[in-house]
Amino acid sequence: MSLLAPGTRCSSCTLVDFLPLLCPSCDLPFCPNHIYIHQPCSSLGSTSSHGVAVGKLDRGKKTCEKEGCERETIESVAGVSGRDEEEGIIAREVRCEGCGGAFCTSHRAQTSHSCPAPLIHNARHDAFLVRRSQAEDLIAKNFTGHRDRTERKMPTQRDVVKKPRIEEERLPPSLQPAQTTSTISQELTQGEAKVEKKIKSKAEKLWDIHLRKVRSTATRLGGGANIPDTEKVFFEWGVDLTGAKVKVWKGKWDIKLERAWIGEDTPIGKVMDLIIAQSKTSRTTDTKFSLVQLYPTSDGLPSTTSLSPSQPAKAVTQGAALILVRGEMV
Repeated sequence: MSLLAPGTRCSSCTLVDFLPLLCPSCDLPFCPNHIYIHQPCSSLGSTSSHGVAVGKLDRGKKTCEKEGCERETIESVAGVSGRDEEEGIIAREVRCEGCGGAFCTSHRAQTSHSCPAPLIHNARHDAFLVRRSQAEDLIAKNFTGHRDRTERKMPTQRDVVKKPRIEEERLPPSLQPAQTTSTISQELTQGEAKVEKKIKSKAEKLWDIHLRKVRSTATRLGGGANIPDTEKVFFEWGVDLTGAKVKVWKGKWDIKLERAWIGEDTPIGKVMDLIIAQSKTSRTTDTKFSLVQLYPTSDGLPSTTSLSPSQPAKAVTQGAALILVRGEMV
């Protein structure tokens, strides 16, 4: 398909017009610049409507019906008169939908020429308001508090100001001023310190991944109201009444542990009671239990710590495993 197929070439020039105007005298297409003056109808621009056959074009301009406006109407630009108007084949969309008057492009709307007919736009707008009111009532009925909710707003954006480069930085190394030995050594020390802070050991990276998994799946131990994450202690827990598995623990538990969280101010004794209740462990008056904390150090070596019932839960390492054992574990 040719690129020029959608348009039509003007009969007087080489312009391809996508909205060509057809001359009713010679039935040839023309662009807006040659529709009034072209061969063989060059005299139509100055002739009057006398002697023009019905259905033929009278090129005398028809002005807008808006009082005080001297612009040409849409129909006059398109070249419509005579039989076309009588037979009703005028493109009605170029006239006012209310009163049917012929106006220019600026005064075609009802609100721009004081149309006596009812405003079609207002009728549609009223229907829109009714539908919106019904939707708001339905939302308020099914979703309590939706009307009074606070809309989320984007945070205030800040412009990033780029600092101008120092003249010394623009110079090549050969022309820059020489640095003293003390300044160079100080910069190297600061650079090494920054590198050391950013680098994490393999064990620390694995522990960060483990902690993210625990945080994403942990539930409150014992139920109750929720609290901010900054006040939570996330951990895993299990039961080993004999303590045999704790003694041989090398960094990985052989069975799946439960994941939970508790408030950092909760006593360890309360945490132990909740674990006993959750695990349905039988308990007598003379039976003593204790909690052992298992977690790897930054070097990856396993660490075992016995927790005191009087300690707060914030003494527990985030992501550690709390194992319930019978008796005391040293």
